[in-house]
Amino acid sequence: MESRECTDALDDEGYVLMLASTGKVAKCTAGSPAYGIAYKSTKNPVTGTAEANKQVAIVRAPKEAYVQYNNGGGETIAIGDLVSSKGANAAGTCKKHASTAWPGTWAAATAETISDEDAMIVGIALEAKTASTSGKLKVLLLCPIPIKQ
Repeated sequence: MESRECTDALDDEGYVLMLASTGKVAKCTAGSPAYGIAYKSTKNPVTGTAEANKQVAIVRAPKEAYVQYNNGGGETIAIGDLVSSKGANAAGTCKKHASTAWPGTWAAATAETISDEDAMIVGIALEAKTASTSGKLKVLLLCPIPIKQ
C-alpha cells in the first residue's frame, strides 16, 4: 500500500483513482487509466467533512478491495466480469467493462484503442450485482496495468 495526496475530497473508501502528472491522485474520470483504489475516505476525524488535498492510502493489485461502481442503466455484473473506468458514469467509479472488438482486418487505430482500454481495467468482479446502479463491489484488483510510453 502507498499514500499520495488526493486533490479530490473522498466521502467514502473504494473510489477508483488516477495518477496525475504532478504525482498526486484524483478520482478517475471516464476513460482514464486506473491507478489504484482509495483505502479510506479523506474525512476530517473531528468535523466528519471530506477534505481535498489530503493524503490517502491506496490499494493496488494484486489485492482484493471493495470498489465504488456506477452502472448507470443498471447492468448486471457477474462474478468474473471485468470492471473498468471505460464509460464510467461518475468520477471515481467503475462499471462493467465493454471492450472494443477487433475488426476483421488489421486497423492500427483499433489496436491503439484496445491498448488504451487495458489501462482502464480496474479488476475482476468477485461478486455478482443484479441490475444495481451503484454501490460497492468486491473486486480482485488488476490495476495499475503498465501504461505504454
